This record gives sequence, structure tokens and C-alpha cells, in this order.
Amino acid sequence: MKLSYMASTRPTVNIPNESLTFPLRKAAESFAGKIAVIEPEAGGREWTFAELEERSSALAASLNSLGVRTGDRVGVWLKNSVEYILSFYAILKAGAVVVPVSTHNGEREVTAQLAATKAKAIIAAQDRYSTVCSLEGKAAVRICVTEKGIDAGPGLISFSSLTNGSSQIDRSIDLDPRETLAVLPFSSGTTGLPKGVMLTHSNLLANLYQVQQGHKVGPEDIMLNQLPFFHIYGMTVLMGSAVMAGAVQVLASRFRPVDEFLGLFATYRPTLFFTVPLILQELCQNPLVQGMDWSALRYVNSGGAPLAPALQERFTALTGVPVIQGYGLTESSPTTHVVPPNAIKVGPIGTPISLTEHKIVDPAAQSIVPVGEVGELWVRGPQVMKGYYNDPQASSYTLVDGWLRTGDLAKQDEDGYVYIVDRLKELIKCKGFQVAPAELEHVLLAHPDILDAAVIGAPHSDFGEAPVAYVVVRDGSNLSGEAIIEFAALGIAKYKRLAQVLPIDAIPRGPSGKVLRRVLRAEYLQKEGKAF
Repeated sequence: MKLSYMASTRPTVNIPNESLTFPLRKAAESFAGKIAVIEPEAGGREWTFAELEERSSALAASLNSLGVRTGDRVGVWLKNSVEYILSFYAILKAGAVVVPVSTHNGEREVTAQLAATKAKAIIAAQDRYSTVCSLEGKAAVRICVTEKGIDAGPGLISFSSLTNGSSQIDRSIDLDPRETLAVLPFSSGTTGLPKGVMLTHSNLLANLYQVQQGHKVGPEDIMLNQLPFFHIYGMTVLMGSAVMAGAVQVLASRFRPVDEFLGLFATYRPTLFFTVPLILQELCQNPLVQGMDWSALRYVNSGGAPLAPALQERFTALTGVPVIQGYGLTESSPTTHVVPPNAIKVGPIGTPISLTEHKIVDPAAQSIVPVGEVGELWVRGPQVMKGYYNDPQASSYTLVDGWLRTGDLAKQDEDGYVYIVDRLKELIKCKGFQVAPAELEHVLLAHPDILDAAVIGAPHSDFGEAPVAYVVVRDGSNLSGEAIIEFAALGIAKYKRLAQVLPIDAIPRGPSGKVLRRVLRAEYLQKEGKAF
């Protein structure tokens, strides 16, 4: 009997004992005058690798002069922009720790994050200070990114005034990369409260080397980087790997309007596009997509949330561009698995990247299950976090003898490819059977009139729980709830069949595209109570 364990079969990558600023230093030496960043939203502004290195070192020196010291936490509350990239590397060069702050967060969430991390400073756009909250007393140093010619305002320091100095530092060179924190992101909180994830310089640098090999990113590539850099997927796989490889990154801070976003593909001809299923879904519904020239794009990588096989096949049928999946978590910097671009299968997240191993275990017995059976996915590798910030109990539960418990249910096929079934804590228990919401969501998304869907378990007096679907239907569609239930019932077990369908304008999702089922469940309990 073959068990669901696999160590990476990819060539071993050699990871230098360097800090996370090493890729930028190296790129500035190898590709000094090469364009590194293009900002269409800033009039096509361009930056070379040498400029990124020099300006970030100058900003680091300025942060030092403002009192930021080794180990201090500095929040970054910006959309995708060169200011974000400069801030990220400057904080590391100052010896400090980057605290990414979601641009979706409101006052309560931001102040809680700054308080929890004891942030010394925050770098943010002016409208974040003026229209959301003053942040008074939450960070001693408040640096403001403003438009040209606009004053930062009282109590704020202009970002542009800090990047042009002659002094330059990089304290990260002298730090122990294996023990020193580089980034303190907060988990998305899809199944509970967000937790601070302690990622060292070595964790993140290792993942950059692993990602570069797994995705074959090189200096000839042009990457259209739209996913937010405050999220670990955007930070490492997009921003970080582009710098690591010496590739060009075209920055976009928004996806809509879709027609305008599609224009970036025509203008800049990207060779790689890393995205999430929701964006692929919207692209497949846009009439312009089928008539566009996609020949420059080598492949599309989808991550952040499970990708429906029908959607994967649909995009390729429309564009001719292969779609692969990757997988990871904030706790693993993030990537652990990638589908090899030269051996694509529909459905799986792939095989372990270099220096990484996985096993699929029975969540109760913690024994490895046979190939083909479902269990919890555990991973191990140099990219796995140091632990949760100020939460030893959660750390000891999630990290077991170097293994990271992902909380995802998965199965492995004979070739070592892993298929994600669903979140362990979000399984619906109906009539004593376990129902995976993601499976039903994939079925629903195959319907041409369903734009988006999410499935939750609703309380049931006889069954324990019953599957209930929230759906977004195409404008003008006459699709009824009964018709949706009948469509979803085709070819599945009776206990998996939907008990109710509820219309919704938009499915709530986290920054990576994960469905926030806890939000829908709370809303359901508040509005609907027990369905049966």
C-alpha cells in the first residue's frame, strides 16, 4: 500500500546565507540600467533596478534618522506602487520588520494591528490618514505618500523628502537571516481571528529561490502584477520574484474596469500572469478576451483559493494559454506546491517545490493515509514560518516537529500531485457524511449563468447541517433557485445536494480570493435562522 507522502523531485536550489535585501542588491549589480518597474497608473513612470537599490537605501537612512532601529516594526499601508517596493526594502535595510497592512482594512483593524505589533512607524497614502483615521498615538513616526505638490499635512512626514538623501544604509547585511524577522504579516483569518505570522529573512529568501525555479522566472519575463503586495502571494510570488529574477513588473493596483485592465495585456505584452480564480472567472466572462492576442503569455498561475477545473479549462479554450495552479499559505512564505508547466494536469495544486515535502494525514490519528484517500495536508521546508507572534499555543498546534499543519483537506494521486478538497474546519456534516463546500462551488461555477458562488453549512434539525448556496447570477438571467438545485444535483450523492439557494450581489472574499464562508454563515444565522 502506497502512502501519501512525497519529497520534492525537483533539483535542489542552493539558498545563500543572506538577508531578504540580497535579491535587490544582486539585481542592481547585474541589471543596473534595466527597467525594473513600470507604473501605468502614474503616467507610465519607469524605474531601473539601480534606482530601486539607491532610493531604498536612502529611505533606510532616513528611517534611521527618524529613530527606526533594528527590530522595530514599521507598517506599510499602500496600494501597489513603487513607493510600496521602496518602503519594503528600505524597512529591511533599516534592520526593521515590515508589517503589511491591507488597504481593505478600516480604522479598527489597522489600529489593532499597529497596537499588536507595537509599530514604531507607518508609511501610508495621504487619504488613509485623512479619510479613514488619524492614527494619532498609534505610531510615533507617520510617513505620508502624497501626490506631487501636495503637502503631507500636520504631524506627517512627506515620503518624497526621505528618498533623495545622499546617506545610504543596509543593516540587514549584518543580521542573522535565520533568526531575524523580516516580515510580520497577519493571516487572512478565513476561519478565525487573524494571527501574526513570523517570517524570517531566510524563510522568504528560500521561497524566492524555490518560486523562481518552480515557475522558471527569468530576466526576459514581463510580469503584470495586480495582486496586492500587502498579501503574501503578491509580496513574494509577484513583487519579490520579479526583483529576484531581474524581470520587469508592470504594476496595477486595481482590476476593474475589466476592459481597461485587459488593455494592459495588449500594451505591455506580459509573459507571466499570477492571479486568483475570481479574476480568471471575470476574464472568461468578458467578450473581449477571445479576440485578443495572448501569444506572449507563457502561462497563467492561479493561487490563493481553489480553482474549479471547468474554469481552468475554459480560460485555456478561450485564449490558448495554459493555466496551472500553485499552493501555499502565509505561514509558508507562501509557496509549497506548483504544477510543473511542462506536465500540466487539470485540478491539482501540483507537487512539492524544491526542498519541500508533504504528507497527508488522518487529522485525528496523525498517521499518513494511503494514496487517494483524503486527509489533512502537512508540509515541511525552509520556507515554513518561525511561529505565530505572541501565540505559543497556536504555534505548538500548527507546527509539529517541523511540519506545518495547513488545515486543508487534500488527497494525492499516484504521480504525487495533490488535490485540495476543502478547509478542514469548513466541512459540512450532513446526515453523518462530510460535504466539501468547494466541490459544490466548482459544480455551480460550471453553469454559464452563475458568475460566482459560495456554499455553507446551515443548521438542520434532522441532518445536523445541510448545504446552502449563495450565488451571483448573470444580469438578465431567469435562472431560479430550483433550477440551480437541480443542476447541482446531477451526478452527486444525495447527501451533498443543496437544500437552499440564496441570491447575493457579491461573494465576500479575502485579499487572496478565498471565500469568507464564516461571514456568510454569520449572515445566514442572523437573517435566516434554521432553514428546516
